[in-house]
Amino acid sequence: MSLNKNILLGTTVITGVLSLIAVAAPAHAQTAPAAPAAEAQEVEAITVTGSRIRRSEFTASAPIQVLTSERAELEGQASISAVLQNSSLAAGNGQINNQYTGYNVTGGPGVSTISLRGLGANRTLVLLNGRRAGPAGVRGQVGPFDLGVVPESIVERVEILKDGASSVYGSDAVAGVVNIITRTKLDGGELKIWGSNPIDKGGSSYRITGAYGKTFDRGYANISGEYFRQEVLRRGDRDDTACAADYLFDPKTGARKDYKDSLTGEFKCVNLGNGYVQRVAGSMNLMPVVPGQTYPTAAQGNDSPYPGFVRFNRIGFPSTYSYAPQSTPLFDRASTVSPEIRSTVAFNGGYQLTDNIEAYTELMFSERKSAQYGVGQIFQSFAQRNTLNGAVNYLPASNPNNTLGADALTISAYASDGHQDVKYYRAVAGLRGSIDWNGGWNWDLFGQYSKSDATYDFGKRVYLDRFVALNSPNVACTNNPLGGNVSNFNCSALPNGIPWMSNRVLQGQFTQAEKDFLFFDEEGTTEYSHAYIEGSASGDLFRLPTGAVAGAFGFQVRKERINDKPGTQAATRNMALYTSAGQTKGTDSVKEVFGELDVPLVRDARFMESLDLNLSGRYSDYDSYGSNATYKVGVNWRVFPSVTLRYTHGTSFRAPSLYELYLGNQIGYSAQSAIDPCFDLANSTTASQTTRTNCAAQGIPADYNALGGSSASIFSTGGIGNLKAETADANTFGFVWSPRFADLNVAVDYFTIEVDDQVRQFGALNILRQCYNSADFATNPFCSLFTRDPTKHYVLTVQNSYVNVANQVNRGIDLTTRYGQDLLGGRLVLNSQFTWATKNVTTLLGGAAPLDYRNTTYNFDGPGFSGNMQATWKKDDWTFFWGVNMIGKGSDITQPANMGNVFPVTKYSDTANGVGNVCTAASNSCSWYKLHTEFTAYHTFSVKKDFEGMSAQVGINNAFDERPPAQSSGQFRVGTAAIGNYDMIGRRIFMSVSKKW
Repeated sequence: MSLNKNILLGTTVITGVLSLIAVAAPAHAQTAPAAPAAEAQEVEAITVTGSRIRRSEFTASAPIQVLTSERAELEGQASISAVLQNSSLAAGNGQINNQYTGYNVTGGPGVSTISLRGLGANRTLVLLNGRRAGPAGVRGQVGPFDLGVVPESIVERVEILKDGASSVYGSDAVAGVVNIITRTKLDGGELKIWGSNPIDKGGSSYRITGAYGKTFDRGYANISGEYFRQEVLRRGDRDDTACAADYLFDPKTGARKDYKDSLTGEFKCVNLGNGYVQRVAGSMNLMPVVPGQTYPTAAQGNDSPYPGFVRFNRIGFPSTYSYAPQSTPLFDRASTVSPEIRSTVAFNGGYQLTDNIEAYTELMFSERKSAQYGVGQIFQSFAQRNTLNGAVNYLPASNPNNTLGADALTISAYASDGHQDVKYYRAVAGLRGSIDWNGGWNWDLFGQYSKSDATYDFGKRVYLDRFVALNSPNVACTNNPLGGNVSNFNCSALPNGIPWMSNRVLQGQFTQAEKDFLFFDEEGTTEYSHAYIEGSASGDLFRLPTGAVAGAFGFQVRKERINDKPGTQAATRNMALYTSAGQTKGTDSVKEVFGELDVPLVRDARFMESLDLNLSGRYSDYDSYGSNATYKVGVNWRVFPSVTLRYTHGTSFRAPSLYELYLGNQIGYSAQSAIDPCFDLANSTTASQTTRTNCAAQGIPADYNALGGSSASIFSTGGIGNLKAETADANTFGFVWSPRFADLNVAVDYFTIEVDDQVRQFGALNILRQCYNSADFATNPFCSLFTRDPTKHYVLTVQNSYVNVANQVNRGIDLTTRYGQDLLGGRLVLNSQFTWATKNVTTLLGGAAPLDYRNTTYNFDGPGFSGNMQATWKKDDWTFFWGVNMIGKGSDITQPANMGNVFPVTKYSDTANGVGNVCTAASNSCSWYKLHTEFTAYHTFSVKKDFEGMSAQVGINNAFDERPPAQSSGQFRVGTAAIGNYDMIGRRIFMSVSKKW
């Protein structure tokens, strides 16, 4: 591994030096070197992302980054989502993709979205050919566009506008705009086969694409199709994901301090809680004695006072204890990268009705079938609270299934896999043309309709009403709070209930009768429709001595609808231990008008070759919350032919998503200690006196620790009637240098974005904190949002609806470069894109502690630096490519300078002193967590050979097999737990063959 690190460091330094020599350009056309006067020629006017006014060159004041299909091909990218998520504007921020197995994400499992600058996918607008794209996904929180519906085969390039543009495109364009531009005029056919195969097993992917088009005198038509398959990568397929080590360190020597497993001699893996019983009082974990099994001696910790059970687990044991009974094949079976199959068909066509009018259409159908292989756990408490009616169902100690008393908790695991089938339809039909007025005006009138029609299941789940009835079939058959779920079950099939403490049941080996009693599978459906009509016109209004004043004006009328219908058990909250929701159903409509002006202020003056002013504005009227207006001002100052300065200032907004308005009372669960400020105040060193006084006023003792208490139920609801739009102010200042003496482009942009009234859930912990730390306790509005058990003091429920609750400030610098040079008979081109986030802080309502995401992997956000560099050398029919994607160092918390690579945390008990003591540098009995992630770089090499009508390519991704950085998180790796951009698959070979005719 040290060799790999040295190679990575060396190549990064070399590339950094090259990028300093060749500090490049945002886009090939955007800041290309000016041609000599003798070679000047008329260039076709085109529409650039970020403006509706056609231009003869990319001289817009707003910064744009262009990603081409050629670059994606040379990098061996599997999909358009991989291309975008690895861009410098996204790689340093958490991205949702198929590595988020088991997480509850916006859009549902299997979705791939794009978040620019760490502001979230719902604040990044995605366009298809300049038109707002409709969402796709499953469950009640469908919102951002799913990149997986766009096949790589139809993409020509992607233009990323790097600042806000709501005045041009409307809602969601807060962090920027991603415009996916597809191929339209194809003349001939093309077939391409691509595959990527890891050196180690698991995670292979394949793609076959075909396209055929015809261009004729008055029009064009083309059709394309793609089939993509991603094979599953399981936890057990890689050594690091197969072992969830504690990853602890000695605070003095820095050496690993994890327990060793005597069976393997390696650090102990703590993969999944399974097959044991926990005594809640005293936190003693026990497992049944299995005949023929060898157990540690009493001196090694096997000091169970209960007949038939032995004590195990790492809590409270000396370092010599190394038995590891928690291992289960279900952990290795679970997916790290989810499998999926995508099939897509697309058609584009246009016909010239007259010399000035063209009719056109775009049609697309896409289907995604994805799955997540997971593990469910049953935590069966023998003092289990019924969260539906508040009753407490005790299994008496005299019951033959309970040998440990009323405060025992059994933990067993079972396989549970979720599946999604998402069908996406999109149709565009329109007329566009030109009018011979005042130099010529272009107009466009079209309608677009998209629909996501999906089915999904959660995987194997447990009936809540049967679960709270514990293991007594008589109770289960008569105590039926929801009705109809248990009445048809044959109670005589389980005459003695379920023996929860038997080794068989603890290992998840249920009989068929027990499975029929406990488990169910059911399907839900999600529909999301998105339709709008838009008309626009652009051209020259009048002329000034400095040139023509151009304008663009238009309107849009849009309607969106969501209808998520979970299965019966999920909708009626009869699903134990997992998040569930009622029906999410609602609509919203919007009417908008917009306009834009481009004014040439100065031409051919000293130090001012040109000075252009761009103005745009938009007025939006939403049924859901009301109206608002946005504007943007841009200045483009060409100081010299080779030097351009640009500046933009604008306002943007984001209307609440349909799920934020209408979410159907989703329920989740949280541990009491994670949300309750009154928890264990006797040992707290941070609780305020106000909190202590208010907790005591409610009769909560200082030593209250919720032992035996069930999890609190957290209800997440929509905020219809209360939510308003988020608003944002953005500024960018850029410098572009394109010297005549070299094929060199340099662009440096400084950006600031501040978002107010962000729509978020305040969070259960924050709700309770605001209540108990208030001077008007009991009458404070936050105190009405949760309930407690009046005698046991447990938090029962928390209402956590969507509210306008946060402010986020985002600042940073972009550096984009391009340099071309003839070399060894060929052409060498160096490109680089870097982003440094200097500030990314979110502050919640009431001045709650700001969350700084700039150098953190916390809450799906990432490090403050990310970058890409590519070197391409072409000679004749050969193309050689080298690229590197970089993610900077990140940390979960700001570390004191003298702490180095580790940070003190609560003592991880490895002596008889117990847990809970504060770890200090002077202590000999404490361990430190590693809370940062190292700088990580992934290298790609490829070579391509063109033949007559054919091409072949071979390459290697992650050439040095760099694994995601580890953290002491209690999880296996940070890759899926905090940021989706780390490569979980590892080194892999990719190959492609294409044929054109």
